[in-house]
Amino acid sequence: MNHLVLQKVFVLSGVGCVSLFFAAFVCADFVPPLSPALSADSVAAHYRAHQTGVLLGGVLMMLSSLFYAAFVAVISAQMRRIPSASPAATYAQLVAGAFACLTFFLPALLFIVTGFRPERDPATTQALNDMAWIWLVIAWPPFLTQYWSFSYAVLADRRAEPLFPRWFAYLNIWAVFCYMPATLLPFFKTGPFAWNGFIVFWIPALVFVVQFIVNTVMLFRAVDQVDRDESVGADGNTLVGLGV
Repeated sequence: MNHLVLQKVFVLSGVGCVSLFFAAFVCADFVPPLSPALSADSVAAHYRAHQTGVLLGGVLMMLSSLFYAAFVAVISAQMRRIPSASPAATYAQLVAGAFACLTFFLPALLFIVTGFRPERDPATTQALNDMAWIWLVIAWPPFLTQYWSFSYAVLADRRAEPLFPRWFAYLNIWAVFCYMPATLLPFFKTGPFAWNGFIVFWIPALVFVVQFIVNTVMLFRAVDQVDRDESVGADGNTLVGLGV
C-alpha cells in the first residue's frame, strides 16, 4: 500500500473512532449517561436490564481506541512536515496521544467487567460504574498535551503557504479548555458539573465531535497536498521538504 494511501486511511480512522465511541453509548443505553446520584440498586438494575448492550458497547468503545492510535500517528507524520516546529512537539503529541488512547480503552474494560456479572452485589456494581464514568469524563490532561503540541507546530509554521491555517491551531487550543471543567466532577453528583452535567459532559461531547470533524478534514487536506506534490514530482520537478 502506498504510504500516502495509508496516511489517508489513518486520517479517516478519526471518523471511525468517534463513530464507535458514541455507538457504544447508544448500545449500552447510556444516552443520557447514568446519573452519579443513582442508588446502587438502580445502577445494578440498569446493568441487569441492558447486559448485552453494555457488553457490546464496551467492545465498541475499546475498538475506538485502536482507531484513535492510528489518528495520533498521522498527526505526528504531518507535524514532521513543518520544518520550524521542534521535534519535541511531535514526540510530545505522539506520547500524549498514546496515553489518550487509554481514556477510551480502560473505561471500556471497566464497562465490560461491570456488565459481565450484573448479579453481583449492587455496591460493587456501583463502584465499578463510578470508576468507568469518572475515568472516561475526567481524563482531559493527555488531550491538552497532545493538541497544544499540535497547535504549537501549526503556529510555528511561518512559511508563505503554511501546512495548516492559524485558526486551526486556535480551535484545538480552545477545544481543550472546554474539557477542563471535568476537573470538578469529583465534587458533584448532580447539576452541570456532575459527570452527566451540561458543562462537564454535553458541551465537551459536542466540542469533541466538532474538533474531530475539523481535524479529520484538515489532516486529509494536508495529506492530499502531499499526494498532489508527489504527482508533480513524478513529472520531473524537484520536491522539497515533504517530510514523509
